[in-house]
Amino acid sequence: MNYRKIPINFLLSITGIFGLITILSACGTNLSDRTSTSTPTSTPDGVKKTIQRAIENLPKGQQLSKNTLLYQGPIEQTIPAGSFLSGTNIKYVGLTKDNTAEVSINGQRAFKRSTDSLDWTGSPVKGVQVQLSDRILWLDQERLRLAGTIRLKVDNVTPKTGSVPKIPDKPTPSLIVYKVPVIYRVKRGEAIPGTTLTYVGNTEKGAQLGGGGLPKDEYPYRQVGDSIAWQGQLRSGVYLNLLARTVLYNEDSLNVTGLATIILSTGDSTP
Repeated sequence: MNYRKIPINFLLSITGIFGLITILSACGTNLSDRTSTSTPTSTPDGVKKTIQRAIENLPKGQQLSKNTLLYQGPIEQTIPAGSFLSGTNIKYVGLTKDNTAEVSINGQRAFKRSTDSLDWTGSPVKGVQVQLSDRILWLDQERLRLAGTIRLKVDNVTPKTGSVPKIPDKPTPSLIVYKVPVIYRVKRGEAIPGTTLTYVGNTEKGAQLGGGGLPKDEYPYRQVGDSIAWQGQLRSGVYLNLLARTVLYNEDSLNVTGLATIILSTGDSTP
């Protein structure tokens, strides 16, 4: 097996994410040590500043407009030998005798080596534009491993709570899966982008969530470090499974960070 260097931007993004996880773990420890007079948002100023620096270094999910979402950040992908990179016209033909990767790009042969680029731009399904900027991480006879960045734009978004398609163990042409780290600053009264969960405001019990994405019998309050989950449909054939954590909150806004799994169905859009 030939191991490859990881692009520096990918490493920086992952480092930022692990740094934030470490900070959240520390916050969780501090929460248990608070006295009864502490408020749910009484995070020390030093911790707040450290969290803010980590937030600034993370890739940001953006809501370009009321009905348009943008996901961008680091991504890692695998192409099994003899298969296409899901949703693209890039095929990994196999490993050559001199240990280079033979790749077919839109029917044209290319031979790729360590850290070579492998980019693609297109629309896998209606209403979605994807731009992949990858580098070869490693390769062997069985698979080609890529690491890089993604820019994924979804138009005409109308979030609906519901189930999402089950992600298969192996890549399949009918389901295209992208996992992108996100971070959001949600103003009071607004929804977490891509979801029907709204930030109601700061209470003595924690940050209160509302909106149609929260079941009536679910506890609506979240402390710093608590998880927030949502899944449903962004538009026909496009699904979102969001698993995030509460970072900071106050009277005006809620900061969350986590992982957005975007699932594109090229066939039947029903899970």
